[in-house]
Amino acid sequence: MQAQTGSDSSSAKIESASTDTIKKHEHSPKTATLLSLAIPGAGQVYNRKNWWWKVPVIYGVGGALVYSAIFYQNGYNQYRDAYKERLLYGTNQDPQYNRYQTPTLQSIRDSYRDARDMSYVWLIVVYALQATDAAVEAHFFDFNMNENVSLNVQPRIFYAGQNNYSGLQFTLKF
Repeated sequence: MQAQTGSDSSSAKIESASTDTIKKHEHSPKTATLLSLAIPGAGQVYNRKNWWWKVPVIYGVGGALVYSAIFYQNGYNQYRDAYKERLLYGTNQDPQYNRYQTPTLQSIRDSYRDARDMSYVWLIVVYALQATDAAVEAHFFDFNMNENVSLNVQPRIFYAGQNNYSGLQFTLKF
């Protein structure tokens, strides 16, 4: 009987030791952020909350911005070359550009460059926002939103001696 209690207590110690070494997986905001920085949308997938609509939005907006940057770069290259040709020869071989005066060619070239640069700026903004979204969502991963949380707003009359004051009473229950 003594041997059984000894073996029972040793098996209990082994079980206790094995459960102590196994840690519960904690959701890491750092991992979500790094994943989002490495691959846009990967942090949203890691968070497993609303990723199914966030990832297509990220890639849709990002793709549109990359397309617009390429479009404006091509336009910039065409009008830059036409402007250079105009400065060198006084005219353009392509009649499409001959209808513009030299300052107009320069203005069109500059507007294409500015639009291209804004496409890149917005692409960086979208990239930063998706990484920020993944980090914030990861911080709130284990947040318990209880159904009993409520905010009541009611009109209230406060009595202070002979004076009456009206106002709003805010009651927060959680």
